[in-house]
Amino acid sequence: MARQVTARHSRFLMAFVCGFLAIAPLAHADEVTPQTKGKKVALMIATLQDYYMALLNRLALARAKDFGLEVTTFTTPYDPALQATQIDQAIAQKFDMIAIIAMSEHAVVPALQRAKQAGIPVVMFVAPPKPGSESLFASFVGEDNVAMGRLSGQAILDGLKAGGKDGGKVALVTGLLAEGLAPRRVQGIKEVLATNKNVQIVATEDAKWDPVLTEKIAGQLYGRFAGQGGLDAIYGMADNMATAEIQAAEAANIPVGVGPGKLLVVGGDCFKEGIEAIKAGKMYATATQIPTWEAAHTMEVVADYFNGKPLAKYDYYPIESVTKDNLAKWEARCTF
Repeated sequence: MARQVTARHSRFLMAFVCGFLAIAPLAHADEVTPQTKGKKVALMIATLQDYYMALLNRLALARAKDFGLEVTTFTTPYDPALQATQIDQAIAQKFDMIAIIAMSEHAVVPALQRAKQAGIPVVMFVAPPKPGSESLFASFVGEDNVAMGRLSGQAILDGLKAGGKDGGKVALVTGLLAEGLAPRRVQGIKEVLATNKNVQIVATEDAKWDPVLTEKIAGQLYGRFAGQGGLDAIYGMADNMATAEIQAAEAANIPVGVGPGKLLVVGGDCFKEGIEAIKAGKMYATATQIPTWEAAHTMEVVADYFNGKPLAKYDYYPIESVTKDNLAKWEARCTF
């Protein structure tokens, strides 16, 4: 999820963490046990140039210290082959656990099979595993991404209706479609939009979580459909992608917002810039994905495994669509 690191996001980190802790205190005791102390965990994520990943890494490391876990971070620029090599390295180095955001739900399977054969347990998080691979991991920590897609699809329908439109042309700009996450969100969106025969998905473009690429793709989409009356709605799978779409629209003199003649924009993952865009009336909705919970709870699940506690195979965080109507509830938790 390529969200570039900025000083602006670093400044928001402390407020974000404090807001989360005030609203959703951690459910596990912060204690080192003989079973967790000194356990070596390989934390496998995407590039730290992605500020979401940088946050996940920082917060996971902090939470791991509470349990005496020794965490080594392995990063990859969304390269499944490199990640498979890193899993083999972790196996060779005899790590006690692998906690992984899979860069490809399909390509990671052979490497997870090798980890299982080596007796190294795996906790997956954020990017969901391939269906049918449940024997290869102890638990998945994250969100139900099909359900998140349904929330975004409903937000598109609601936003179009609020603007006086019963249908329209919709473009989807997604995160990395090789991951398990993005295809599931697209699936959920399509399920909901299919309930209105007047809504047409005219484009689905893979921007690989990159806001710079998203802005370029959005500009191309606006040009492609200009002769057909333009797009009615555009979706950015992460809020920094959605705000990049807004920038491209403003550069093309396309008004954004809700109403006749305006381009409806719906985002995801409730970033700070998405919250600000909703406040400004430029974006209609986002959906919750909270890195603080994902990072902390992943390390809690790792500790629970070593302590012999039962784990949920799919450990989901509750999700919600965020609009101007419930902004106050989510603003603190979406500030990162």
